[in-house]
Amino acid sequence: MQDDIALVRAAQAPSALSSPAPPPVIDIPAEDAFSVIVQLQDFRHHKLWRGQRLVHSGGHRHGDMAITDLREQWRCQHLSDYDNVRLQLPRATIEQLSDEGGRRIGGLRQVQTIRDPVVWHLLHAMLPALNGAANDSDTVFLDTVTMALHTHLAQRYGGQPVARGGGGGRLASWQQLRAREYMLSHLSQRLTLAEIASQCGLSRAHFARAFKHSFGLPPHAWLQQQRVELACRLLREGEKGMTAIALECGFSDQSHFSRVFKQIKGMGPAAWMRMSP
Repeated sequence: MQDDIALVRAAQAPSALSSPAPPPVIDIPAEDAFSVIVQLQDFRHHKLWRGQRLVHSGGHRHGDMAITDLREQWRCQHLSDYDNVRLQLPRATIEQLSDEGGRRIGGLRQVQTIRDPVVWHLLHAMLPALNGAANDSDTVFLDTVTMALHTHLAQRYGGQPVARGGGGGRLASWQQLRAREYMLSHLSQRLTLAEIASQCGLSRAHFARAFKHSFGLPPHAWLQQQRVELACRLLREGEKGMTAIALECGFSDQSHFSRVFKQIKGMGPAAWMRMSP
């Protein structure tokens, strides 16, 4: 992902534990980064060492989250099957994004077992990207969710103050016009939140908040809505096939086009065409 943020899903099936030999103890590579892990199922048993000290022996429940500073020496032993999603945030990225949010922080507080519904729902929103259902045109969506996730982590576990007052205003008239024109003229291309924000001379965090207050929708939702409206015009003209329309409107293939179209219009493009006057 952008800003050197890594997002992966990791799993171990019960069959991997069928060997009579005990599972190996794994050295976790040291990085100047923080790891955020959320369990997607019950993780019955594992051991975790910091240096030579055993700091955890037991399980995690479905939905539990852990935050780990990867600069320290960590080792782990997986003693049961698991399924989790892991977000790795470099320290430099935390500093940069928190600067955009108003005040720089240097890291996150470490926790081993905590339940955080906000992190849970935001990471679940990004799971399709790990399952192959996302594509280049979802970049603004992933950027927006990542910003929201970082903001929450920085405020709850990093001590960054909650933004108040000036950070929640609207875009100036010229910024609204510039953002709208830029997004509409690049509907068929991959866009990033940073790219659009730069057109308005704003940080990503400030732009995302101000855009929603100005247009009533987050940037990714507004962008998808405009892509579907363009698709409707092309469908009415009847001169192009579904695949050509999908590509012209910024979708990677017909399947993704149909999925987003149905989310916005309540029916697929073929059904919409049959009902369209």
